Amino acid sequence: MGANTAEAAVPDAIQALTDRLTTSYADLLTAAIVRDVVQDSYRPLSNARIPTYVPILVEHSSRTKLRQLTRRSDPTVLTREHSDGARGHSITRACRRVRVALTRSA
Repeated sequence: MGANTAEAAVPDAIQALTDRLTTSYADLLTAAIVRDVVQDSYRPLSNARIPTYVPILVEHSSRTKLRQLTRRSDPTVLTREHSDGARGHSITRACRRVRVALTRSA
């Protein structure tokens, strides 16, 4: 039997979410940073047994992380670091710090 249509639609929904957030944060963050944040939020949910709410959960988590990143005193530091060719190490650390802060506050 073929793949469940809901499961097949999740990657498309994640791509659409990435495109929307890239547009929303275009003046604050690079597209690569937004894509990395969305993928970081999607990765733990990518094998969910019930994929119905995965895009909603990823969007909520991604928006929270992006808001936190843009509230930094100088968010252009992340943009410069990432655009210089350093492959996401600073954004990965920043996302981890955001995730820890969110789990502590919950």
